[in-house]
Amino acid sequence: MKKVSVLIAARNEADNIIACLQSVAALSYPPEHLQILIGNDASEDETGALVQEFIRDKPHFELINIIPAPDSGGASTLKGKSNALAQLAQRAQGEFLFFTDADIEVPAQWIENMLSHFKPNVGIVTGITAIKGGGLFGLMQALEWLYYLSFMRLFSLFGVPITAMGNNMAVSRKAFEAVGGYEKVGFSITEDYALFHAIVTQGYKFVQLFDRRVLTLSQPIPTFSQLLIQRKRWMYGAMTLPWGQRIGVYVNALFLPFIVLLVIFLPKAALVILFLYVLWVCTWLVSILNWLQQPHFFIGVPFFWLYHLLMNFVMLINFYVRKTTVWKGREY
Repeated sequence: MKKVSVLIAARNEADNIIACLQSVAALSYPPEHLQILIGNDASEDETGALVQEFIRDKPHFELINIIPAPDSGGASTLKGKSNALAQLAQRAQGEFLFFTDADIEVPAQWIENMLSHFKPNVGIVTGITAIKGGGLFGLMQALEWLYYLSFMRLFSLFGVPITAMGNNMAVSRKAFEAVGGYEKVGFSITEDYALFHAIVTQGYKFVQLFDRRVLTLSQPIPTFSQLLIQRKRWMYGAMTLPWGQRIGVYVNALFLPFIVLLVIFLPKAALVILFLYVLWVCTWLVSILNWLQQPHFFIGVPFFWLYHLLMNFVMLINFYVRKTTVWKGREY
């Protein structure tokens, strides 16, 4: 049986880390073939103490205190999550490296179901994530995640790489070492995309799953202002995509002002286009929720189109207006 290392970077995650670790401890993969590495990245809360207490009777778990990376004097100096994951990977013994976040709960058979897709020359496999709880706001975030991930899966079927999910991702040791790990990939605030891009560029195949057996659950972003901070980082990643894919980002974002202008000058045409848009979004959502067997999300489908329309536009404006990217209390 293959040795697997699970890497979890944690900074100020006292509210979430125990639920994450409980789900990891419940994995069905044999513990003797598992290595769980948790990186405490200079947390200012009780994260480290909580982890230490949880793992004291679990020998395959290890807490590692992350130290700042040596300053190389350039943009390649590792910082934040890239630095934490690089240090965890140095301690990893697994033939495969699994990545998740401290606010994620993984399914019991996560390891087996991800590993089964590592065919010859597959370097990276990524799963899907939805939001757990959070009321209507959390429900909209859950549908948004699944909506975008379904299109990533669709593009992948045609061999078009988009990105990977850093909270639900597995990489072969061979592929990770072929790109030189995070040390050679360099710092990025979208470290999952950077690693994914490096592995695919190296000639490895990728697999993007849309399967409920690898569905992880994330905590919702509680407020709109915090959501905008997260989406600044997402948009930064989107704007590093190839131009053909970036055009899609702009088309999505500018659909709202396009509809508003159409309402002013051609109201009947605007109504027809808006009706077709709503029909498309709702039909697509229902189909993917049926596929994933997630009927509890159906209640949000009638409202999602409006959230989606507004959020795409706000994300673009936020990207250009917000000067810095904040990530776990650090500015970049």
